[in-house]
Amino acid sequence: MNYNESMEYMEAIKKYGSVLGLDTIKTLLAKMGNPQDELKVIHVAGTNGKGSTSAFLQSILMESGYKTGRYSSPAVFEYREIIRTDNTYIREEEVADILTYIKSKCNEMVKESLPHPTPFEIETAMAFEYFKRKKCDVVLVECGMGGEGDATNVFKKVLCSVITTISLDHTKFLGSTIGEIARVKAGIIKDNCPVIVSNQTDEAVESIKKIAELKKAPFILCQNAYGIKAEGFLTLYEYKASNGKIYKIELKMPGTYQVKNSITAIEAALALENRGFKVEENIEKGLLNANWPGRMEVINDSPLFIIDGAHNPGAIKELRDSIDLYFTNKKITFIMGVLADKDFKKEAEMIAGRGEMIITVTPDNERALNGEILAETIRSYNSNVICAKGMDEAVKMSINSVNVNNCDLIIAFGSLSYLKDLRRALKKYIKAKTNS
Repeated sequence: MNYNESMEYMEAIKKYGSVLGLDTIKTLLAKMGNPQDELKVIHVAGTNGKGSTSAFLQSILMESGYKTGRYSSPAVFEYREIIRTDNTYIREEEVADILTYIKSKCNEMVKESLPHPTPFEIETAMAFEYFKRKKCDVVLVECGMGGEGDATNVFKKVLCSVITTISLDHTKFLGSTIGEIARVKAGIIKDNCPVIVSNQTDEAVESIKKIAELKKAPFILCQNAYGIKAEGFLTLYEYKASNGKIYKIELKMPGTYQVKNSITAIEAALALENRGFKVEENIEKGLLNANWPGRMEVINDSPLFIIDGAHNPGAIKELRDSIDLYFTNKKITFIMGVLADKDFKKEAEMIAGRGEMIITVTPDNERALNGEILAETIRSYNSNVICAKGMDEAVKMSINSVNVNNCDLIIAFGSLSYLKDLRRALKKYIKAKTNS
C-alpha cells in the first residue's frame, strides 16, 4: 500500500470500533515479534494532561541528548502527529510500509478466526514497530482510554509509570467515581517500577497508592508549586522537588494547568535520573522549550485568538483558572464545540458566565453534540449565545463580536476534533481579508 491506500485502509477498519482488552493486541504484537519488548518505555495514563506532560518530558530528554519516540492520540491537526521521533512525525512512506506489514498480520488473524484488531490497536502496533526500527533511547507512550485494559498496556516492565490528573470522563467504560477510574488508570503500574502521580484529589491518590503498594512500586506524589505568576504568556513558578532541590521554572506553554503537568514531568525526569539517565541538569531548559499545539495556543495576534482542548469538566476548570490568571477583567468571546458523551451541561455551567458572547459549533465527529443543543443548554447561564452553521461562520461571528461587544480576545475550546477545522477557517478568513 502507498500512503493514500493506507489511510483508506484505516478508514475502512473503523467498523471494528473501539474495544477495551488486551487479547487481540497481544496476538497481533506476537505475530510481529513483540516489538514492544525491545523498547525502554515511560507509560502515561490520566484523564487530563497526558499530552502536555509527555511533551514536557520529551523536551527534557531531547535537551539531554536522548533520541525519543512518542505515541499520543487522537490526532488533532495531522494524522502522522500521533507517532514521532523527537520533533519529527513518522513519514508517509513509513506509515505505508508498516501498515502494509501489519495488515498482513491482521489477515492472518482473520484466517485463524480471531477478531480483527481495532484502529487504535493497529496504530499502537505501528508505533511500537516504528520506535523499534528507529532505535529510540526512550519512548513515551500515552494510554488511549483507561489504563488496565488499554491497548498500550502490554509492557512487562517500564522505566516509570506516570498518572496525570483524573476526573470523571468515559464513565460508561471506566467507572462512575474518581476512585474507580483511578484504579483503572493505575492498572499501568508495573512491579517494582516507580510511579509518578500528579497532585490531585485524595480519592484518586489513595486508589493509585494502594495499587502501587501491592506491586511494590515506588510511589512519588508531586507537590504544589509556589510563587506562580504570569508575565504576558510566560508562566513563572518555583518548585521544591522530591530530591530536595528548588527549581525556578519558566514555561512558554501558557495555562495554569501546565504548572501541574510540568511538575509531573520534573518528578518523572528525576525518576529517570535515578535509573541512570542524565537529565536533571536539563530540566529547566527542557520545560522552557517544550511545545504542544492545541493547548492554550495563540493562533492569531490581532484579534487575539486562542484555541484550547478543554473537553471535560476537569479541563474546563483549568481553563477557567487560566483565564483568571492571564486575562483578568478581559472581555472574551468563546467558541465552544463538544462531544455528546461529555458532561456538557456541567461544562456550560462552569464556563458560560465568563464569556461576553458564546458561539457554539457542531464538531465534525460522529460523537458530536449538535451546536443548537449546546446553545440551548448555555442559555440557562448566558443569554448572549448563538449557534454557527459552520467553522467559517463561527470565525466571522467571533471576530465581529470583538468589534461589536468590545471584546479583548477569542478563545475556542471543547473537543479537540474541531480545532483543526477552526484553524483552517481562520487562515481562510485572514487570507480573504488580506487579498480584498
